[in-house]
Amino acid sequence: MIRSLMNMIAAITICFIVTAPNAYSADTKEEFLKFQQAAMASSVVNKDTTNEFYKRSFEYWMANTIAYNDSPQDFKEIMELYHQNQAKYKRDRAIRIDRFESTIENYRRFDKRNSLAQNPILFVGSSSIVFWETSQSFPEYPVINRGFGGASLPEVLHYYDDVIKKHNPSILVVYCDIDVERGETPEFAVNAFKQLVNRVESDFPEIEIMLLSMKPTLIDDVLGKTVRKNKFITNDLLAAYCAEQENRHYVDITSVMIEEGARLKDEIFIADGMHMNNLGYTLWNPIIKDKISNILK
Repeated sequence: MIRSLMNMIAAITICFIVTAPNAYSADTKEEFLKFQQAAMASSVVNKDTTNEFYKRSFEYWMANTIAYNDSPQDFKEIMELYHQNQAKYKRDRAIRIDRFESTIENYRRFDKRNSLAQNPILFVGSSSIVFWETSQSFPEYPVINRGFGGASLPEVLHYYDDVIKKHNPSILVVYCDIDVERGETPEFAVNAFKQLVNRVESDFPEIEIMLLSMKPTLIDDVLGKTVRKNKFITNDLLAAYCAEQENRHYVDITSVMIEEGARLKDEIFIADGMHMNNLGYTLWNPIIKDKISNILK
């Protein structure tokens, strides 16, 4: 489990140890503010200082995810300074398009050795699909789950033949937020969705496609200053795109994760603040069931 989490978190070039938030050896607010101020004042920006900046920063934010979610105004000064330092201490965000080859190879071997559902409801995408126990959540339907790693949409396209085309899906369910979480624009993300949808519709003219909205997480602001905003912009663009064709369905799984006052439900996440626990998926499951039921009517 830990290895899977670490692989997925590494996929967005972030490395934390998944544990209870209060188990992190983190700075006090005063210590962390001084660290951020010193980082901003420093003229030394190299691999070592960048790694130290993110290691210490993430230790602090992981220890304070719940407190920040409850009262972001209490962290306003520190978060603003942290975002300025993010722009200063830039990371290499490049990815190898075949970095999940071992996972895909496991799928290839499994598919050769087993009889799979015909014309299935196929779930593909990033870690929110990987963690989703779809066969248990939707036992009444012929479901196949081919989520992998913390896959970006370009990676899903790279492995299109392995994770989509070979399965001849009747309904395709897609979730992917990695591109925006890695700093790409909403336009980039939507164009990637369009590339995927165009390819799918070309191969399967009768298919129904469900594009799930990007979920907010407890660490969106830690990932980047505009991540949460760009997720919501992307969701609006995806909704408009899906409205153009009857076989495309935008599915809002975001609203149920947010309480009145725009506070995110922290109890639905595991300790990393990014991935959902079983409670989170119990919020999604009835939404997906209703949508599938309506499509199949």
